Amino acid sequence: MIEQTREDIRQSGEFEVVIDDFGFKGEGYVRLADGWLSVPGALPGERVRVRVEPGQPPRSRRVFAQVQEVLKAAPQRQDPRCRRDAVCRGCQLRHLTIAAELEFKVRTVREVIERYAGLAEENQPQIEVVTPQPIARGDAFRIRSRLTYLRRGDDFELGLRTPVQQELITMHDCPALTRPVQRLVAAVTESLESAPTLPPDELMVDEALGVRHIAVAAPFYGVGLVNVEFTEAEDEEHFQRFVDSDIIADWLARLAENVPDKVGVAVHSGAFRRHIAGPERIRIPIDKWQMEVGFDDWFHATLEPAEVVYAKMLEWLDLEEEDRLLDLGCGTGTISLMTSERVEEVVGLDVNPASIEAAELNAVAHGRENVRFVVGGWEKAVRELAMNDVRFTVATINPMREPLGHRPLAFLEVLGVERLVYLGPSPEAASKDIGLLREMGWEIRHLGAGNLHPATYHTMLMAYLERPGDTDDSDDRSEI
Repeated sequence: MIEQTREDIRQSGEFEVVIDDFGFKGEGYVRLADGWLSVPGALPGERVRVRVEPGQPPRSRRVFAQVQEVLKAAPQRQDPRCRRDAVCRGCQLRHLTIAAELEFKVRTVREVIERYAGLAEENQPQIEVVTPQPIARGDAFRIRSRLTYLRRGDDFELGLRTPVQQELITMHDCPALTRPVQRLVAAVTESLESAPTLPPDELMVDEALGVRHIAVAAPFYGVGLVNVEFTEAEDEEHFQRFVDSDIIADWLARLAENVPDKVGVAVHSGAFRRHIAGPERIRIPIDKWQMEVGFDDWFHATLEPAEVVYAKMLEWLDLEEEDRLLDLGCGTGTISLMTSERVEEVVGLDVNPASIEAAELNAVAHGRENVRFVVGGWEKAVRELAMNDVRFTVATINPMREPLGHRPLAFLEVLGVERLVYLGPSPEAASKDIGLLREMGWEIRHLGAGNLHPATYHTMLMAYLERPGDTDDSDDRSEI
């Protein structure tokens, strides 16, 4: 901690400082007299020369600064093996040794479980590191990327935004991406270069829509999806008119010609979408399962790390033939299909109708007749299952980045669930739900830190909980 205030720091411009600790997103953290200083790329214990970033909100309790020079490096600092590490913030922990990165992710789970789930560190089970082995700093696990498009005069940029420089970070050679997705990014970039007139970007203020993002995904060479996101259209007619305009239609035709035949191309603006060329769905391999996904579906950005997470989940659940499983947040049905081989029946539930449609297609494609899927809000869907006397012995919960909340979780007892695995891509949100489960009598038996996104601060909180059979939950039932 230093005694200077936020205003002192803002006035300092460039100065030297010793980093106190990690921040939540893996950045360097320094406690100030009335707030804190965030220094991305700096490690605890390091002495660094930093420069305060201009244009920050004056009332914010956090002040951001950029590393200008590392004067005294921490022992856990390593060569990031990426020439753009000094300016790119896509991989926040690439400059950290792998052992230190994994410890950071274990610490993330430990801290949120103590803070939001109310279980002190000394009472927590040992947190398991769930990561591919062996693992190296080469990474190259990501099969998709969402790129920003910007015009620069008569030229354009396509890549990731960064607070360190105005230019976007190009991704066609990013070491975190697999070679197939690198090639697809390069093909998209080439289509833009060959367009006689570039499409506008989101900064345009006339009646035309703008190109905001271009998302690419490629699990294999020559197979993938390219989804062009425009700014918000006034209505469907506005959207269709823009897509059919000469400037956009010409570019989309060039884009479709430039990517392989098995790469689907689509455009969308808010609720409006048009399929341009190629397949509307592709198959993503997860272990032995080939999961069909489309433009509206969420799917893993990394495959091998996801397989390791699922293997640990199955180990913890220790499923038996008489088990009946509820898959909350089933998405396109990966967990439902994986577990269906081992149990009597699986019911998958999700709020996304497109994902439920994909899940049903995947179940049929794999011949799984003991799986069915339900679309709907968490509370309404589980209530209807309970009212229809559907019962389960085990559950998996993966509600993306928002907690389920008390009422859906309270139905788990009514549904008969005795044990569950919670997979939380947002450790904070997941731990809040786990805290509610603990209040209802559930007990944490296992905790894990899933390394789904190596070299980043992102951590998958994994927890296995059991509900003791003799727990008196009458108070919880009365609130359903």
